[in-house]
Amino acid sequence: MIYVLGYPVFEPSCGRRIAKFRAKHERRRAELVPAHITLVFGVPEQHLETIAELVDKSSSRFQEFKVSFNKYVVEFDPFEEKHKIFLLCRTGSDKARALHEQLYDGSHRSALSSEHPFRPHMTVATYETRADIERVDVSHVGEFPIEGILGALEVVQLKDGKLTTLKSVPFLG
Repeated sequence: MIYVLGYPVFEPSCGRRIAKFRAKHERRRAELVPAHITLVFGVPEQHLETIAELVDKSSSRFQEFKVSFNKYVVEFDPFEEKHKIFLLCRTGSDKARALHEQLYDGSHRSALSSEHPFRPHMTVATYETRADIERVDVSHVGEFPIEGILGALEVVQLKDGKLTTLKSVPFLG
């Protein structure tokens, strides 16, 4: 599967706090991938060329931008069938939405779910049960708002449980 991710760059102590929180509350994913905003969700590899072209095109239209996460929600993810804590993006959410839209301007657009509109967020905890996720003390992730800078797009491939970066493109706009 192919994804497009944005890795916010945080102040170092903030970045360490988020990494520590994720290592405790979603260990498997934290070992696989750093904290990120998913801009294109898993699509088949057949769309790689189109996605790579869209990443080049989109990155030329954007400059790096600030993202801030000002609150969290606990939700059931129907795709993975797990309970999650999402940090919701406030500042930068319009730009992240615009990127998301541009990056789905291809045949893979059919993979979008109209029942689940895109909300820019970072997942920081994942559990099997609602009871487990409700015991998580989110204050340990840090004081809100949590701020970072998004400055590039990453095309990654998830295959055989490993995540490989296929392309990294800085914003050039």
